[in-house]
Parts: sequence; C-alpha cells; structure tokens
Amino acid sequence: MPEFRRYERRPFDAEGCTRCGRCLSECPVMRLSEAEAKAEMASLIACLQETGPTRPSTETILRSCTSCFACDVLCPQDCRPANLFLSIWGRRYRERGLPERARYFLPYSRPNFRTYVMDRMSAEEKEAVESWKSLEPVETFFYPGCNLITTPYLTFSKLFAGLPIRGALDYCCGEMYFRMGLEEHLEQVARKCSAYFRTLGAKTVYLQCTAGLNMFTHVLPQFGADFTDIRFKPFLKRVHERLESGEWPIVKRFDGQTIAVQDSCHAKIYEPGYADWPRKTLSLLGFTVREAPRHGNAGLCCGIGSGFSHGAAYGKSDLIRGQRACVRNMRDAQADVVAVYCSGCLEMMSVARYVTLGGSPVYHILELIQEAIGERPLRRHRGVARNFLIGTLRNQGGGKKRFWPPPIEQSGDVP
Repeated sequence: MPEFRRYERRPFDAEGCTRCGRCLSECPVMRLSEAEAKAEMASLIACLQETGPTRPSTETILRSCTSCFACDVLCPQDCRPANLFLSIWGRRYRERGLPERARYFLPYSRPNFRTYVMDRMSAEEKEAVESWKSLEPVETFFYPGCNLITTPYLTFSKLFAGLPIRGALDYCCGEMYFRMGLEEHLEQVARKCSAYFRTLGAKTVYLQCTAGLNMFTHVLPQFGADFTDIRFKPFLKRVHERLESGEWPIVKRFDGQTIAVQDSCHAKIYEPGYADWPRKTLSLLGFTVREAPRHGNAGLCCGIGSGFSHGAAYGKSDLIRGQRACVRNMRDAQADVVAVYCSGCLEMMSVARYVTLGGSPVYHILELIQEAIGERPLRRHRGVARNFLIGTLRNQGGGKKRFWPPPIEQSGDVP
C-alpha cells in the first residue's frame, strides 16, 4: 500500500472499485465497521450513477466528509474515492446551488469571513497587507496566501528579511473551491493566478501555506493554469536549513517540553514525507513530538473541512463538530503545546478554544521559531479568532434562500 498519492483530476473508478470499504472503515472521520463501509460504498456509487434513491445513512456520510484525501491513500485499487465525493457534491452544487449561509465563506465573496477580520487589524498590519498588493515585478518572493494575509503579524520577523512579499485575497489559490468540488470556479482561479504570476515575472515563489503549495504545484495546472518556469518552494524548508546551518542561531531551546502537531490536509497529497518537516524543525528546537491518535495521512482536518460538503455548506453546527473532533484528538496526545504549520489551522483551532473545553495552547510553528531565535512573537491569534467568530455570528446569512456563485472576476490591474 503506497504512503502517498498526489491528486489526479480523473473520475472515480467505479469499475475498478471492489467495494472493499477500506476507504470508509479506516477514514479518520467515518470509522465505519467493515460491513457498514461495504454497504455505504455501494450506496455512494449508486448515488454517483443516479441509479436509485440515496439512503439516509449515505446522506450523513456525504455531509460528514471533510475532503481531507485520506481515502485516496487508503484505496488498494487507486480508484480515487475522494473524487467520488467531490463529483457528487459538484453536481449537487450545480443543480441545487448553495444555501445563503455559504456565501460568507467563499474566498472570492465580498465581504467574507476574512475581510471582516482584516477590517479590524492594527494599522501596522493593514499597511503591510496593502504593500503586498504591489504588482511591481519581482522574480523571487514570498506568497502569503489568504490565511497568512489574515494573520500578517506572523511575518513581522527577520525570518522574512530580504524576501519581498506579494499577494492579496484577490489572488486566492482556490483551495476551498477545490475541496467543495466546484471545478468551473477552479478553472477560473487557474486563469486568474496564471495571469497574476505572469504579471509579477515570478520565477521562485516561497509559501508557508501547504494548501497553496499543493494547489499551485499540482492541482491548478490540471485545471488550466500555466506556471511554466515558476518554482513553488516550501518556506519551512528554507527556514529549517538556516536554523540547521547556524545562520539563525537558536538562543532559546524547548528541551523537556512535549508538542503535538496538527497536520495540514494538503500535506497528504503535496509531497511524500512533507509532514516530517515541521516535526524535524520542532525537534531541532528541542521539543519532543507526541503524536495524536490521528495524525499524518490519518489526520483530522482542523474543522474548516467540515463545512465543504453540499449538505454542510458551512453550517455552524458542522464547523463546530469538526473543530471539537480536532481539539479532542490533539488533547489525546497529552502534549504541553500544539503546533500548526498552516495559518488556517491556527485560526480554526483558536476559534475552537471559544467553543470547546480548551486544550493545550496552540502556536504557529513560525511563532516558536521566532521565540527560539530570540524574537518575541506577537501572539494575536485570540483576537483574530474572536473577530472570526463575531463576524460569522453577525454576518453569515441563513434561511432557505439559495444562490449560485458568480464567475470569478478576471479583469482589473492584472491582464
């Protein structure tokens, strides 16, 4: 059984599927019995092929999936069961639209859950984010991605010295559309981002966001993106190399402290062994890593994935359910601290502390590195989480009204 499979844009292989049910019985979310998993796979395939009514239990599974891609690694026949879910969701979104509550969470909606937080940033943060919108050509730069744009204080560090930053919410990688099965919108994102990087004259682009790394490197090119001659590189590896070489001396160690790592869902499908890198870096800082029961390829989503399905569509109860499951999983590691390497995970797990029974303190790995090299991280995540939560409670629509997301604007300053 392989330990890694990249995403491939191809239909679920219903003929090759043996209905063994492993994708559902070993799924970190579903965890069905073998008999239940076999029956549900047959029902899901019937739903895909529209050969009969869908069982209520199957609808529950369709709603509960977080599109974390663990099943693609689990499938013995390489049938791509994740694409089974994405295809069903995509068809339903096209036919039935989205409930109004989903509008507030779509990355190209304005306003949305991120713009609400950004409107309440400090003047220093707003100035930084505004400067990142520059279209002045630059060959090598750091691309923050939407979640780091929402937590820009993480970049106020010598870790970013000498590395220009370029990016804006208007050039989102489309990760949320991808995990919702909205392929037409993903094709539009591919065109928009291709034009953006071409305008900048990009050659080497560093990203901390694993979702962005995977989307730009492996996913968007399958939806029409042209990133010819552009290298997308992990910022974390760059930082690790400078720590290991002594270029950035470690002046504070964390010997004797234990830490659990919340993995990005995209680490499963970006690069073999990518989830090892944050663990190597944390070990270099002196931490002892304690793994949660579900981690790595079997890791749980931070909570945002619980809103991706057509049935959930960013319902508050679904999001809270996913957040609580994640917090419980991290708590079971019994570690002193929880580390994330995705800013989206930082935001969701920080929100979770308001709606669950606490848990260990959550740090972005960049904050721990900053502390290790003698800096004082700003730790503004609780304010971000509070504004995220307040904005959602105030502004997320409700009711029975439905809508179809409009096309993503391609015009503007970028040709």
